[in-house]
This record gives sequence, structure tokens and C-alpha cells, in this order.
Amino acid sequence: MRIDKTEIEDRALKVRQEHNILTYGVKDIFSLAEQMNIHLIRYPFGKDVLLGFSTLFEGKKAIVTNSSEILSREIFTIAHELGHIIYDFEDNNQDLKIDLDVNEINEDISEARAFHFANCFLMPEEQLAKFIKFELKKKQGELTALDIVRIQIEFNASYNAAVKWLHEIDFITSGHRNELFNKKHEITSAALFRIIDADDRLLLPSNIIKVPSQYYEYVISNYENSYIPFSSLQKALDLLGVDASILRKDDSTQDQDVDIDDIFEEYE
Repeated sequence: MRIDKTEIEDRALKVRQEHNILTYGVKDIFSLAEQMNIHLIRYPFGKDVLLGFSTLFEGKKAIVTNSSEILSREIFTIAHELGHIIYDFEDNNQDLKIDLDVNEINEDISEARAFHFANCFLMPEEQLAKFIKFELKKKQGELTALDIVRIQIEFNASYNAAVKWLHEIDFITSGHRNELFNKKHEITSAALFRIIDADDRLLLPSNIIKVPSQYYEYVISNYENSYIPFSSLQKALDLLGVDASILRKDDSTQDQDVDIDDIFEEYE
């Protein structure tokens, strides 16, 4: 069973239009996810552990990403998980999609669909063609490795993802694709970024811990209303690298503890 690429492209463009994305690429997919009422959690699970997952719990959409991966990969993961949310959670039958490697194409129609959606959403064919024509002032067959870096920066994509997508939409030939890959292997991505004096944040992991503000508010309010002791507040905020001592009350109750799992369960 094959995916309907035309329908997926149309859906991706509609999502961009619904959220008034007028730029070539999606400039801040993290803020966009929050604007779409998706609970986004970023946590440094460690490199090569997993890329992320999406879930639907009691009607709440959530995406979790691994901030130990390089930023361009984390951005693609969010777009990929957004594809799962749009296509796989519509009938509430799917409650969890875990992705270890979103670049691995297999026979799973759900994964193939989410992968194609991510590319169409982050690098729409028309916007990509316009950027190459009007900003890079290049034609088909003229793109260099440095041009790919400029595409990376504009569309917040990895070098490999940009090259593969350009080939997928028939903008470059197989031979040209191989040349671009070979050039990257010869020079390295970091060196290519240095040549044009570009910010290399896409090549690095952020290792950030970020949770929805509702989580902080829920945990703190429970402590301030004496529903949980300071020790439970401390455990919850320690997970996020936040010092709970600034919130400590003089009369806090210390003789009763609450399991941290209970806090998360209540928040969910």
C-alpha cells in the first residue's frame, strides 16, 4: 500500500497556511507546536537512544523529542511527529508513536507518511524552488555544497535531508546528489559552515530541558496549597534542572512524602 504523496503535500501546505507561515522555511517549529496546542517536551535522553515520540492521552496531543540529538534532527523529528498526530490520531485509535530513526524508511505506511509530511512541511517544493532561484540565483545542476548549507540555514534542515529531498522532487539528478554527498564527506559540515561564517547551531545538540508551563504551574500550586510536601516539589523540579529552594515555605511539611510518579499521573 503506497502513500498518497500529493494529498500529503496538500495537507502540509494547508497546515502552513492555517498558521500563517509566509517564510520559505518554518522559523520556529518549537513555538509553532505550542501554538497548535501540542504539549512539547524536550529532554536530553542521550545520543542515539531515541529521536522522539508522539502521543494522544485523554484528548491531549503531546510530542517528546530528544534534545541530545543535533538541532536539525530534533526539528525534523517534531515535523515527523506532527505528521503522526495529523494522520494517525484522527480517530483516537493510536495513542503512542515511538521513533528511533525517522530517516529509516520501511514498509510501515504510517512512518512513510509522517516522513513525507515532514519534508513537505519543512521544505515545500515551491518555496524551495523560489529560494534557489531568487535567493541563491541558481538553476538546476548549479547547486554547490555551500548552497546546500544556505538551504539548511533557511529551512532548518540537515545537509543530508536537504540533498535527499532535492533529489526526491527531481530538482537534482542522482549524479549531482552523489557529488554533493561526496563534497560533504571531503570537507565536513562544520567546515562548510565555517567557510561562509554561518551559525552552526543546527549541527549541535541543544541538550535543553523544556516542558509546558502548565507542568510548572501544576506542581508549584500543589505545593503552595500544601497538597504535596517540599520533598515532592524538589523531586519534580530536579528533573527539570530547577532549584526548588527559592519556593520553599518556612512552614512546609516534611513528614509526608508523595511519589513523584503520582504527580506526573495527576498532571496527565
